[in-house]
Amino acid sequence: MLPESLPILKELSLEMDMLNGWMPNIQYPIRLKFEMNDDMLWSVQRDQLVYVGPRYVDSMEMFQKYLTNYQPTKNQTDMMEAIQKKQRQLRLFINRPQAQKHFIQFDSDFESGNLDFAFQVRPNEYNCYMRCDSNSRSSHSWYHFSMVSETTQTIKICICNFSKHRSLYQRGMRPYIGINGVWKQGGDNIVFDQKNQRSSRLSFDLTLVKGQKIYVAYGVPYTYSQMMQFIQPLGFSVFTRTPAGVDIPILQFGEAKRRTIIVTARVHPGESNSSHMMEGFLKYLISPDGEYLLQNSQVIAIPMLNPDGVIAGNFRTCLQGMDLNRQFSNPDQNTAPQIYQIKKLIENMKSPPFVYMDMHGHSLKKNLFIYGPEYPIFSLNYLKCRVLAKLMSEATEVFRYWSGIWRVQPNKRNTARAILNQEFKIVNCFTVECSNGLYYLGSQQITKEFGIPDFHQLGQELGKQVQILLEKEIKYIEYQKDRLKNRKKKRINPYTSLLQQIQKDEEEHQVQDEDELLESESSEEEVKKRKTLIRKFQQPRQSQLRQEIECRKSFVSDRKPRSQDKSLDKSQISQRPFSPYTPFKRSVSSSRYVNCPTKQQQLKQRLSNYGFN
Repeated sequence: MLPESLPILKELSLEMDMLNGWMPNIQYPIRLKFEMNDDMLWSVQRDQLVYVGPRYVDSMEMFQKYLTNYQPTKNQTDMMEAIQKKQRQLRLFINRPQAQKHFIQFDSDFESGNLDFAFQVRPNEYNCYMRCDSNSRSSHSWYHFSMVSETTQTIKICICNFSKHRSLYQRGMRPYIGINGVWKQGGDNIVFDQKNQRSSRLSFDLTLVKGQKIYVAYGVPYTYSQMMQFIQPLGFSVFTRTPAGVDIPILQFGEAKRRTIIVTARVHPGESNSSHMMEGFLKYLISPDGEYLLQNSQVIAIPMLNPDGVIAGNFRTCLQGMDLNRQFSNPDQNTAPQIYQIKKLIENMKSPPFVYMDMHGHSLKKNLFIYGPEYPIFSLNYLKCRVLAKLMSEATEVFRYWSGIWRVQPNKRNTARAILNQEFKIVNCFTVECSNGLYYLGSQQITKEFGIPDFHQLGQELGKQVQILLEKEIKYIEYQKDRLKNRKKKRINPYTSLLQQIQKDEEEHQVQDEDELLESESSEEEVKKRKTLIRKFQQPRQSQLRQEIECRKSFVSDRKPRSQDKSLDKSQISQRPFSPYTPFKRSVSSSRYVNCPTKQQQLKQRLSNYGFN
C-alpha cells in the first residue's frame, strides 16, 4: 500500500500560518502537500503499477530542476540549511512504490507536467490518475504527460479522477495530442462518464507508433519558460515576485499620460488557451495595425499572474492552494502579492483604466464570450459595457454575444471584474472567456476544434476591437465638447446607433441561453423543467395580454360622452357591453339582499324589545 502523506511541518508550510491568521514577513520555500486518492490505494493491490510521477517536497527543489535561471533568495537558502536535516529524515514519499519496467514509458517530470500514477488494468488498457493541486483537496482537471512505446499498437487510456461531472468532452471535444511540436485534438471512442459521486472518468483510444514520443494534455500547454522566451525581445520589467520567489513580468506600451488599458492572463494555471490569446494580443500591439492604439493609450500587459501554479502543473490554484481570482476583495501582500500590486497600480493612477481584461478559459461552453459588470437597466453604462462584446460579435462568428453574462453571481463577488468595477468604477471591466477546445459556427451549423492559430487570431481580434472602442470613445468626448460650445448645431453621436442596436437586441432576447443553463449548478432534470416552463407559459401570457388590450380598446370605443349619448334610448344603452350607464342589479338568488331591513326598522325593533314604543 502507498504511504500516507506526512504531517505538515510549520517551518515549511504556509497552510497552518493562514489558518491561525498569521502571515510571514519573509520568503522561504513553500511546502508542497498533495492529497492521496482512495481509488489509487485500491488499484495498487490488484493492478500493475507502471509509472509513479514526481512529488517534490518544496517549491525550491521543483524550481531548481525546471527553471534554468532560478536563483533562490538568501532567506530561502538560510531556511533550507536550517531544516536540511529534517528533510532528510522526513522526506516525503521516500518509500513510494517503485514502478515496474514496461514497454510503454510514461513521463510527466517536466514543466507543467501532471500525471501521478499509471496502472495497467488489461493488456492494452491503462488507468491514469492526475495529481491534485498542491495544498488543495480538489481541482483534478489538468493532465499533461508523454508516452513512448516499444511497439506499434492501439491502447485505451482512462483518466479516472476528474473533479467535475460535466465537460466539453460530452459535446465533442477530444484530448490534445502533441507530436513533434504540433498540437491537435485526437483519440477515438471518447467517453466521459461519472465514475462515482466524487469523480468522473475520461476514456479514449490512442494509436502509438514504435519509438515515437507522444504528448497528451488537457489543453495546448504554454509554460512559464515559453512565455519568458516570447517576451524577451519585447522588453519587460519585474512586476513583483511570487511567495516562492519567481519573477512576474510586466510589459508597458505607450505613454503614461494617455488612457490606460490593462490586460492580464493565466490567473488559473490550467487555462493555457488564455496565454495563447495573450500572445496574439501582444503581436497585434507591436504590428503596424496597433499604432493608433499605442498613440492614444497606454497598454499594460501581465501575461502570467500565477507562474508558480503553471510550473507545478496545477489546474486552478497557486502553490498555497488558493484561487487567486477570489482574492481581489482583500489581498494579502505575502500570500497573494500579484493581486495586491494590481490594486496598488490602479490606485496610483490619476483616472481609472479605460479597459481591464482578464483572459480565461472555459470548460463547459463553446466559442469566445465576455462576462461583464452589472448595471441597472436605466443606466447608460448598462449599454456602454456591452459595446466591446457587440463589436466582437459583428467582427467574427467565433464570438458568441448571447453566451456572455452581465451580472455578478454570489460565488463571483470577489473576482477581478466585480471588485475592480465596484471599487475603481471601471465600466469596461471584463472577464474574456474562451472555450478550451470547441467553437460553433451557426452559418455552417458545424462545430470545429480550436488550434494554436485560432487562439492567436482571437487575441489579435480583441486588440483590433479594443482599438475601435477607443476610437468611438475619443469621438464621443469630442462630440460632447462641440455640443457644449454649439448647442444649436446637430452632430451625429458615434454611440447612438450602436447603443440602440444593443438595446433592441436585449429586448428581443428574453429566453435564457442554453449554455448558461448548462453552467448553472442545477441538475439536468431541473434544467428540463425550466425549459418546459419557459415554453409553456410564454405564449399563454402573450395571448392574455393581447386579449386584455383588445377588451380595453372595445371598452374605450363603446364609451361615449354623456352629451353625445342623449339621443339614445336608455334601453339601448343598458344592452351595450361595458356601458357605464348599465344599472347595477342585485342577484335575486342571493339571500344577502332579500328581506333586508333598513337601519330605522332595526332601531324600532330593538326599542320595542325593551318596552319602548
